Formats: sequence, structure tokens, C-alpha cells
Amino acid sequence: MPGRWRRGRGLRRRVIVWLRIACAAGLMGGICAGGPATADEQSTPLPPEPSASAYRENGSQIGDYLAGRYAHARGDYAAASQHLQRVLDTDPDNPALLRRTVTLLAAEGRIEDAAAFAQRLVEVASGARLAPFLLGLQDARGGDYAGALDRIDAIDREGVYSLLLPLAEGWLHAGAGADAAALAALAPLAERDAYRPFYLLHAGLMHDLAGRDAEAEALLREAVAISGGSHRPVAALGSVLMRAGRAVEARAVYSEYRAQNPENIWVERALAAADAGMSLPPLVHDARGGLAEALLGTAAALPQRDNGDAALIYARLALFLHGELDPARYLIGEILEETERLEAAVDAYRSIPAGSDYAWAAQLRAAADLTDLDRHDEAIAALHAMIDERPERIDAASALGDVFRMDERYDEAADAYDVAIGRIAAVEYRHWRLFYVRGIAFERLGEWPEAEADFMRALELEPDQPLVLNYLGYSWVEQGRNLEDAKTMIEKAVELRPDDGYIVDSLGWVAYRLGDFEEAVYQLELAVELVPGDPIINDHLGDAYWQVGRLNEARFQWQRVLTLEPEDELAAQVRRKLANGLSAGAEADDAE
Repeated sequence: MPGRWRRGRGLRRRVIVWLRIACAAGLMGGICAGGPATADEQSTPLPPEPSASAYRENGSQIGDYLAGRYAHARGDYAAASQHLQRVLDTDPDNPALLRRTVTLLAAEGRIEDAAAFAQRLVEVASGARLAPFLLGLQDARGGDYAGALDRIDAIDREGVYSLLLPLAEGWLHAGAGADAAALAALAPLAERDAYRPFYLLHAGLMHDLAGRDAEAEALLREAVAISGGSHRPVAALGSVLMRAGRAVEARAVYSEYRAQNPENIWVERALAAADAGMSLPPLVHDARGGLAEALLGTAAALPQRDNGDAALIYARLALFLHGELDPARYLIGEILEETERLEAAVDAYRSIPAGSDYAWAAQLRAAADLTDLDRHDEAIAALHAMIDERPERIDAASALGDVFRMDERYDEAADAYDVAIGRIAAVEYRHWRLFYVRGIAFERLGEWPEAEADFMRALELEPDQPLVLNYLGYSWVEQGRNLEDAKTMIEKAVELRPDDGYIVDSLGWVAYRLGDFEEAVYQLELAVELVPGDPIINDHLGDAYWQVGRLNEARFQWQRVLTLEPEDELAAQVRRKLANGLSAGAEADDAE
């Protein structure tokens, strides 16, 4: 295979993304609470530097402070909190350090330890939000709902707390036996479009808990309708219907959800229960569970990359209140994964018990993270076990094929994809990707007829899929076949994904192959702007510059290729071109 062959570029990241998309849990379905960037927005991202006297009075204090900053920046919250606690030993009433220590300990899941520092913080400073909120949750966990309400009463209702405080107050009133006050606390959420799904879900859960089935059903049906794919309202409504002996109606609710989320294993189990006429437990059993559900929903609603600390803290607090809340464990894994703390994410996923509705998705996510950590043998072993465990499912086999393909073990990748495709009961449009990736494996193995058939099958299922259009079109270009059809395909792919530098490169290269070198230069310059660090795109641009007589620029591009860690074969080709230029004979040799 010539070194300039480029279709595998960018696939490693896509493999990881696909592994994760395959097992998305859909906790809140895209609802956004619009919260602050941290759990306590008055906290600075890092504490202020100790005073100059710290250098003189205690040389280790500044060392611990700097070590804490470094550990925090690396996402090592355990080490960061440890170092900051040492600084607090010498400056125990520093509000900024106390705030940050509470945040770090809570994000790490050490809620009891965080509470001790939170108590100190509320005694020495005003205006903190996380500290009194955390202490209120600690009271609620112990059954002191009135004390919890007193704790959180003075917290400003800004940012995420404009959502979280009404939810918390509602469930605390419910815990204290004041149903009317509970629903009244939730009422302001009904007036804001972004918060209305939370109102509907939690008001429905409160009515369910109080035995008011008709009110619960009406609210939960509306919640299902507007919650954008979240399965929590579906689970709550289905449970209400199942416990009322209305399994047929519950099955209809579950079936509609499955149509939108066909790989979700939770809904499969719910459907099996409906078919068996079994009753399913309520989503919330008591006020403490409702409060945990509120924290879970808030955490899931926060954009995780921008609000990682806040989302992680609220998920940890949900688990603190309800230690068996597996969706909180799953969400913690997602948040850690999104913020690139993959080792911790794997641990979070593995903490979910094997019998949980979330265990299967968690195992798939853990395998994706292990792959990203280059622990491929562990991922492969886990996926093999999953394939044997659930012989009717295709996702583990597909994920295994992806890992093998990333390792360039194309024979094994093709075999794994064969297993996945063989398990499909009825081929649907969503299965296009399986044929596409098996086609890639076949093409890499030199089995072009099989590869071409799979690409064509993928396009039958998803005619405008840009990845398939690009791959098949580029393959034809490299083979010198169907060039006009290839150009049409790649033009369509670019139209669909104009910011994908690899696909734009394909369009430039088909122009090159057709002898339209000026057009090739135009497209390849765009491609280099989109993906400046790709050696093959830069090589293509160098070739196009040579063909239009821009020889110095061609040599510059080829020199640049050698700085971008090209594969050995491409590097050898580029050195020949730097020595001899792009003669017709050299070009023919490189194309073979």
C-alpha cells in the first residue's frame, strides 16, 4: 500500500467516538441548565497565592500550594486536596483555600471530609454556596429535613442554584411531610422553558410517591414528550403504568423510546418486564431518593467539558444520598471521560454491579477508555467476554472490530464485524456503519470486491453518508476507476461536511488525478488549513504545487511532511521527490 494512501487518517479518534456513542445512556437528553462553571461560582479556579510572608515563615507551605495547583491542573484532585489541606494547617481560616478544598474533596467523592471543611468555611466567611448546600444534604441524609432547609435558605438563587434550590427545597419539604409546600417550591420551575422538564418530572414523582396516580401520569406524560430523549421520565411513567396494571400502555411508552434509542439495554429489560406482566418499582422511593434524582438530573444537564467540576460534584452528591443510584455512577464515568480522566472513568464504570441496567453500557464505555489509554489487550478481553455473554447483541462485536482495526489487525477486525453483522435480525439504515467499517477492513486486506460490496451496501442504507462517499470515491480515484462518479461522490461528501479536511483533501486529490491541477491546488490548500498537521495532505499539496510550476513551494511542503512524523514509506517517497522532483517516472513509481 503506498504511503500516500490516506483513508485511515482521523479514524483513531472516530473509532473511540463511535465506541462511546454506541452506549450513550441519554440521561437528560440535552436539557441544559445553564449553570456556572464551578459548583461554587465565588470560588476562583485556583486559590490565590499565599502572602509573601509564607515564603519566609514556612518554606513547605508554598511548596504544597504550588504542588496543589499543579495537581489540580492535571486533574489529580486527590493530590490537589491533600496539598491544599497541608496549606490550611498553617492558614486554617483562608476562605479561598477552604472553598477550593471543599470543591476538590466533593469532586473526588469524599463528601464527609468536604463537609468538615464546609462547616469551617460557613463559620469564617459568608457568600459561599456549595458549603451550606453540602451541609444541608448531609442533614437530609441523616433525616433532618428541617435542618437542611435552614441550611440552604440563605443561598443566592443564581446560576445553577436557580434550578437546584427549588428542586432541593421541594424534596426537603416532602421529606418533612409538607406535600403542599413541596409542590409550591417546585412551581417557579414551571415558568421557565429550560426548567419545565425538571418541574414535570419531579412534580410527577412527588405525586407518585403520595399515591396520586392520575396527577403523576399526566405530568410524566408531558415530561416524556418534552424531555428530549431522557429515559428518566420514561422509566417513571412506565413504572406508574405497570404498577397500575396497564402493561400494554407501558409497553407502548417503552417501544416508542426504543425506536429512538435502539441500542439501550435498559429499555429492553423494561419491555421484557411489560411482556411478562411484572411490576416495576418507582423511580423514587422516598424524599432522599427524590433529592438524589434532582442532583443527578442537574449534573447530567450541565455541559460537562465546561462545567466538569460542578457536574461531577452534583453526581457525587447524588451518590452520597443514594448509594445504589447506578445512573449516578455511570454519569460520573461520563464526566471523568469527557474531562480526559480516563483511568478514573474506568474505575467509575467498573463500580457498577454486574446485574445493573447500566452495567452493559458501562462495560462498553470502559472498553473505549481502555482503548484510548492504549490498554488494548484489556479492552479486547473484556469485549470477547461481552460477546459471549450476550449472543443476541451486536455492539460488543462491533466495538471489538473497531479495536482490532485501530491496531491494524484487519483479519481479526473483519471477523469481529462478521459476527456483528451475522447477529442482525433485520438490517436497518442504522447498520450502515457496520458495513462501512467491515469494508475498510476488507480494503486494507486487499480484498477489494468484498470491500466495494460493503461500501455499496452502506450507501444503500444511508445514501448521503459522507464518510462512505469519501472512502469509496477516494478508493476509485486511487485505482483510476470511475473517476467521474468518484468526483461526484466526493463533491457530495464535501457539501455535507465542508469542514472535514480529510474529505476536502479527497476532492483535491481527485482533481489532481483528473489533471485539473489548479483546482487541486485550491482544494488542497483548503484541506491543509483544516488539518495542518497531516503529512499526507501536505504531501498532496506539494505534488499539486509542482504540477502548476510552483516548485519552491512544492519543496517546502515536502520538507514539512518530514517534520510531521510520516510513515516510513511516505517519508521515503518524499525524500526521492526532494532529490529528484516529481518526474513522471517518480510519480508513477509512487502511485504503484
